[in-house]
Amino acid sequence: MSLFDAVLAQDAASLKSQLDAGADPNPFDDEGQTPLMVAARAGDVELMGLLLDAGADSSLTNAVGESAIILAAAHHHEEAVRLLAGSATDDEAAMVQALMAADASGSRSTPPAPPPDDFRRKLASAGAYVAGKLGDDGPAKRLERLLRAVKPRKP
Repeated sequence: MSLFDAVLAQDAASLKSQLDAGADPNPFDDEGQTPLMVAARAGDVELMGLLLDAGADSSLTNAVGESAIILAAAHHHEEAVRLLAGSATDDEAAMVQALMAADASGSRSTPPAPPPDDFRRKLASAGAYVAGKLGDDGPAKRLERLLRAVKPRKP
């Protein structure tokens, strides 16, 4: 069982055993997450405490630049945020404050209303037309062909 497995299973005994045996508390998974980030996202302060005591680095960020405190705040885990608050940068503290304030006021962002059906149909039709003209073997290939086909204008 890896540290990630222990965190996902919320198995504090296994996590502690691995950390006591010298496991690195800061490995990254395929998504760029550390065990601390996974525990923070779940709001599991017991596991977070074990990881921090073992030397987990709360300043590490995932592939999109989110640290453990940002993940905890984004999932509205107040106790987890309090546990990590001492290590937050000024930018993180401001973002956490905004995320937690939005949660307290109940103003979580709602997705925008979908466009009217006729607009979606026209957009899909235009997309299908362009894909048919350019070939449909992936966006990168289509863009490459498009860039080759566009001739620069002469002044």
